[in-house]
Amino acid sequence: MYSLKITIRRLLRDKAFLLINVFGLVIGITSFLVLFIHVSNEKSFDKHITGHENIYRINSTARGNPSKWARSLGIVHSASSEIPEVELATQFIHSPVGTIKINDNSLQQKDIFWVDEAFIKIFEVKATLGNLSELEKPNTVFITEDFARKHYGNLNPVGQIIKFETAQYNQDIGDYEVRGIVKNAHPKTHFKYELLASQKGNMQKAFEKTLPTLKTLWAYHYFKLQKGASPELVAKKIGAFWDKSSLKQEGGPKEFDFSLFPIDDIHLKSDFRFELRESSSKINISLFIIVSFVILLVSLLNFTNLTIAKLIKRSKELGLKKFIGANRWQIITQVLTEVLIVCILAMGISLLSIQLVTPFINQLFDIDFKIYYHEPVVYWSIFAVIGLCQAVTALFIAIFFLGRNSTTDMLALRNNFSGSYLLKSLLVGQVAIVIVLISGTFLVNKQIDFVLNKPLGFDKENIVVLHMKDLKRDAGVFTKELRQQSQVTGVGMTYQYFGYPTQTMSLEGLGIEGTAEVVSANYDYLKTMNIKLIENWINPTADTVRGMVINNHLYKRLMEKHGSIEALNAFQQSQVAQGGQNNYQAIKFIGVAEDFNYNSAHENIGDFVFRLDEARNRARFAHIRLGNESLHAGMDAIKKVWNVHYPNQEMDYFFMDEKIAQQYEAESILSRILFVFSGIGILISIIGISALSLFISQQRTKEIGIRKVNGAKISEVMVMLNKNFIKWVAIAFIIATPIAYYAMNKWLENFAYKTTLSWWIFALAGVLALGIALLTVSWQSWRAATRNPVEALRYE
Repeated sequence: MYSLKITIRRLLRDKAFLLINVFGLVIGITSFLVLFIHVSNEKSFDKHITGHENIYRINSTARGNPSKWARSLGIVHSASSEIPEVELATQFIHSPVGTIKINDNSLQQKDIFWVDEAFIKIFEVKATLGNLSELEKPNTVFITEDFARKHYGNLNPVGQIIKFETAQYNQDIGDYEVRGIVKNAHPKTHFKYELLASQKGNMQKAFEKTLPTLKTLWAYHYFKLQKGASPELVAKKIGAFWDKSSLKQEGGPKEFDFSLFPIDDIHLKSDFRFELRESSSKINISLFIIVSFVILLVSLLNFTNLTIAKLIKRSKELGLKKFIGANRWQIITQVLTEVLIVCILAMGISLLSIQLVTPFINQLFDIDFKIYYHEPVVYWSIFAVIGLCQAVTALFIAIFFLGRNSTTDMLALRNNFSGSYLLKSLLVGQVAIVIVLISGTFLVNKQIDFVLNKPLGFDKENIVVLHMKDLKRDAGVFTKELRQQSQVTGVGMTYQYFGYPTQTMSLEGLGIEGTAEVVSANYDYLKTMNIKLIENWINPTADTVRGMVINNHLYKRLMEKHGSIEALNAFQQSQVAQGGQNNYQAIKFIGVAEDFNYNSAHENIGDFVFRLDEARNRARFAHIRLGNESLHAGMDAIKKVWNVHYPNQEMDYFFMDEKIAQQYEAESILSRILFVFSGIGILISIIGISALSLFISQQRTKEIGIRKVNGAKISEVMVMLNKNFIKWVAIAFIIATPIAYYAMNKWLENFAYKTTLSWWIFALAGVLALGIALLTVSWQSWRAATRNPVEALRYE
């Protein structure tokens, strides 16, 4: 206890040094814990489920179709009963948004599931009220704790009626009786649910008759396999079941590839269409780990640098202890005790800081960060950081400080900073890391700006997209009245919007291999989105425009095969005459559109088809172009017309430019991470460089005094003190540039369309690092150079 008090007094003796060291360490530890624990949270998704390593999602993809869906063929569930390796199999439908009615209140409801008994067992759903076996009864529903609290308060909801008006592709599903309450979905599960409804009753026909007999992907299938069972073998058995099925020979794709996707990998590695919950697959989670360790490394380098600089300043004290009999281990123990106190203090402040800034972190990085203190990874992270801090300090003290300096050198103060290559190396490494971070920030921003401003082949500005959920009504009257509004310049209807999962069509019936993405729309949609036609065979006198508009990419492929549109039409008709047509091959070609990016710049432009018609099922999304005047006035006009035609429905809408920007959410998050943590790295470097430059000037106080007495100018003294820092930054730049170039070049490989890796990115990063170093050092140099030489000569 006595020695601890002495240690604390020794630390408090130099309060400025203590504050600088603690502050730099707090920033680094806080940054590391935020990123590292977030990565740990992301990697632990679904790991709480018993037997999670044996649970798989089944995917079925039409052969040759590059589009992969999280949903699969209904026949998969039929196959499960004939595969002995399957312990449990669940088939369920998920409605991301539906319309329900409680009493007389109609409202939009998210995350509705129609589930079976196997779902309850596989995903370990727990009831807080009622018996979950009642989900086997017709038209029953269980609600979550949050739903019960929101809609029923303290009332017992059992026996209450919820009317399902719309959900997924179903209308007027009917009344369901609440039979209990279940715990909220686990926060680290790849799906969320608020309503769990029975498959029996009103939905029974869909599950028992419709799903197994259609080549449509609108149900989710999960298998829990026996321990040791091979998922590849199970996938082959599903394929064999498909090959024997009469469904294979019916209209639509004949060949399907079946695969089992581990539930453990869904959150981080699956980027299929219709994911149950937005995954983190687009976000390079490994980058979080790299950045977290980089910032921790910068912080530890800074901490070690300052600690060794402090030890050099205390050389006489440590040399005297060594002279009177203290061995190396005793000196190291003394220093490590001081370091441990500083680390524990910094860790405590860091944990407190994280709690205060968590809301800001989640908002800034658009993540769901939270520390779960009951999980071991949190404590292992804390102990690891403190242990690493201790180990690095002990290593440098034992080998580079005590190991290379005799007692005489320490007493004579011959081990000054100017001769310490170790401290120079640490500083160079620190600045090099900062240069890499700055370079990365510039490039990511340059790439995001490139893809957001790249010509898309359509005009995304001033487009409002309305989700038309009530498909029973003809939207023609609604859109006609919209067109009469002065703020509206165009209205088009479509079954999908840009970036939304598409349907596909096989191109074999057109004489070429592969599949094309298909969007159902009307002709006004093409005009509203300003999609240019480079070939136009539309009959201008026709009341209704029907046919296929293909993109230029597909048109070129077809012309390479057939030579002319006339030859293509003749080939198409011959296929129809032979009875080999599918839903699309009999449709006439009426135009060729300029190429455009339907999804994002991550993907190359592929084959694409607009199937134009005025059928009601194309009215799922209304695209409305507003004029360049006030958007507020335009939205007011739209809401006014909406309320007339859909008075009891909330208007669900978004702006197209914002939706397009969401396709680059991962890059936006990366940009914000690099910007913030580059700033943190710079701040830590400023702290370290400032403290070290102060230390250098203090060590050379007598030299500065003598030079000034002999006529040296202030500018000459400042140049003398600054030139070494310039040299170190130059060395750091030489080291950092190839590392940054390689890392950024690899990152750009994720894009089909990318910006150039310009030389100015590295030059500007180097100039910024040099400017930061010079500004920091010059302040301390100016203070030392303007000091009274008489005081300087009295120093020591």
